[in-house]
Amino acid sequence: MEYVPNFLAILVAGLIPMLVGSMWYGPVFGKKWLEMVGKTEEEIKENFNPIKAYVFSFVMSLIMAYVLAHILEAWNVAYATTGIWYGMQGAFWAWLGFALTIGYQHVAWNDQKLSLYALNMAYNLVCLLAMGALLGVWR
Repeated sequence: MEYVPNFLAILVAGLIPMLVGSMWYGPVFGKKWLEMVGKTEEEIKENFNPIKAYVFSFVMSLIMAYVLAHILEAWNVAYATTGIWYGMQGAFWAWLGFALTIGYQHVAWNDQKLSLYALNMAYNLVCLLAMGALLGVWR
């Protein structure tokens, strides 16, 4: 039987990083993030193209949700398990194996601050766990 993903669940899961990001890099850690990147709010806004940023970010979030849905389906086939916990486990392992490791390259090769890396990776973890929980339940 061929797996057909739930595209509505993927669409909703794709919104999660947008919603979390608006809080994470806004009222929750916005000032700290600006300090870490060494810029002011005005400097960020100077060359900011909101349409480009939000459209591409949403497309990337949809790709992430689509791939995560497939990873969770493979997990389901292998272990015959579904639900919030299984979705969050699959998301955690995807974060650990891919986001955390690939993201570190910016620290190693682009002289990114370790604190900024930690802030960004924590954001990615929260997003992936929320997406995994949703996709684990809403198959």
